[in-house]
Amino acid sequence: MTAPAAETTGARARQTLYWRVRNGRTPQPPESAHLTWHIRHGHPGGEYSDLGHELGPPEHHAPTLLTRSQPTSRREEEEFRGGCLACDWEGPVHRGGGYGDGDNEAVEDAHDHAFPGWHTLPPLTTVEDRSVLPRDRGRWAQLTSGYPPGWLGQGAPLVAWSRRREAHAPPHRGRPRYELRVPRPPARPRTGPADQEALF
Repeated sequence: MTAPAAETTGARARQTLYWRVRNGRTPQPPESAHLTWHIRHGHPGGEYSDLGHELGPPEHHAPTLLTRSQPTSRREEEEFRGGCLACDWEGPVHRGGGYGDGDNEAVEDAHDHAFPGWHTLPPLTTVEDRSVLPRDRGRWAQLTSGYPPGWLGQGAPLVAWSRRREAHAPPHRGRPRYELRVPRPPARPRTGPADQEALF
């Protein structure tokens, strides 16, 4: 009797297996590919095929998002976990519907792995900054002056305030890093004349 094969781990290996299943190159039926862990479409590393990865892994930790469908008694549920394109690290499993539910927690886990302390990065405070920042070198230099040395070259995220729950935005052609959307802190209450009268 042969021992069962060990489960593939690591974002890059899981993505390669996903494409092999999807293209019918494993004993698993191709229609079951969504049940295997794979890199979420649109997230770093998600474009590879079953032929393997053309490039070697990055020299530094690089966050991405892994996902799979999990059948339940009533419907399929999505599962998410953070992954790294440079090593085999994987985060804990989060369940949810996506669009900020379950996937955000997994993306944050991946950033905790790749950029510990990212929570303290200076945030974008206006919606206009999201579109203007890539073209405004002065504003970019001002914002990133608070980043730890070396983080910019490794793709450290932008942190942006958000008034409502939004999914973290993966890198794309116009923005080469994740944009992590965090709740806007509550406004400080202003002290008015009534407060001053209470002092006397």
